[in-house]
Amino acid sequence: MKISKREKVMLLILGILGIGILYYQFGYTALVKSVEEKTKVKNEIEQKYNTARNTIDSMESQKSKVKTLKAKITDQAGPFYPTISQEHIILELDKLIKESGLEGGMKFEATEVKGIESIKKSEKDKELPESSLQADADEYNYKYGEAKEEKNAATENTESKTNNSSEQNSANASNTNSKKSTKDANSNKENTVTQLKVNIDFNGSYENVVKFLKSLGDYERKIPVYTIDMTQKNLEEVAGAVNIIIYSIPKIDDETNRYLKWDLNNMYGKAQPFNVGSAAGTGIKSGIDASDFMVGVKSSTSELPTLMIGKANDDLRTTYAYGDGNNEQNAEIVLTKRDDKYYYKYKTNIDKIPVSYNDLGNEFVPNSDNIVVNISSESRVSDDDKSGVKLKIINNTDKLVKVNVTGDDIRDPRVSIDGDSKNVSVN
Repeated sequence: MKISKREKVMLLILGILGIGILYYQFGYTALVKSVEEKTKVKNEIEQKYNTARNTIDSMESQKSKVKTLKAKITDQAGPFYPTISQEHIILELDKLIKESGLEGGMKFEATEVKGIESIKKSEKDKELPESSLQADADEYNYKYGEAKEEKNAATENTESKTNNSSEQNSANASNTNSKKSTKDANSNKENTVTQLKVNIDFNGSYENVVKFLKSLGDYERKIPVYTIDMTQKNLEEVAGAVNIIIYSIPKIDDETNRYLKWDLNNMYGKAQPFNVGSAAGTGIKSGIDASDFMVGVKSSTSELPTLMIGKANDDLRTTYAYGDGNNEQNAEIVLTKRDDKYYYKYKTNIDKIPVSYNDLGNEFVPNSDNIVVNISSESRVSDDDKSGVKLKIINNTDKLVKVNVTGDDIRDPRVSIDGDSKNVSVN
């Protein structure tokens, strides 16, 4: 059979098309699929690599956050007992009673774990605000201990209760029921604390009673007095009873073990960051010239953040702002006088007081004719120790700001002050 030239060309084209179709079906398609799979694997590996690199790069930042968070929790929980130990409490209270010159005894109620009791005002209960420590503790536990499932389960449970409540109520009562549901949800999430009520009967002079109450107020632990009854026994003595509450907050370090080994002749607890050697819970006691604010600057090798700013004599550390890093950090203190009142605010690289920093700030009363800022620093521990602070002080008041720097490194100071020399004096 003779095939014409035209037919040969057509057969050649048909053969090429057939080979192309076969290659596309069994070669090219499989190759494309393999490339897509390899590309997907490559992208996943790149994503894991980038995540790992970001985690590695942020480790120092995360360490600083953990250190700052731990310092906040430790400082704010410091004035409270780490655990309820009646034996230790008896020794402590008996010592305070005897030192004040009173005679008396103690009666303990059962230890309870419950929320803080509300304060009654004008026939209505005024709920106490949530502890400033709670947000820090929640963040610490969530990041470094508590399972996410527990958080999600609690959230879903609250949402479910709210939804069920709203579905069962009529449209006319929806607003009222919504408020009730919110109140119930808040009640379910009420913060609880271990507490022990103690009734102390006493006999003695009125001056001794005042001395005893003052000793409770000045004690290194927070011991609230919620009621006191007193009657005149004779011309020189009074008799009565005082009721106090002992609160216990779990600590994140080994303070509980240290407390249980406590000796009356010694002092235990975290060292005061602004005053080396004092025990936690005693507060930042102001020194010469009635200090208003305290600043602590430490090495990055310290367990404490490298920078701390707070009001003097703040036992609960609620006014503290923290910063951390092995470098010179920028910080700012702004002091303002408005309508015969004084206000303060300050910020670091990671923190600020108050949170609404654009406002005037928090009101305070200066302790003397000047506004005194005491800065406690320390010598550098090595050539790699670069931590420090450049503190900018903006004084918008009619008083002189006196800055006292102690303990700083002579060769390479950690502290530098930026302020108007007309109203800011550095010693």
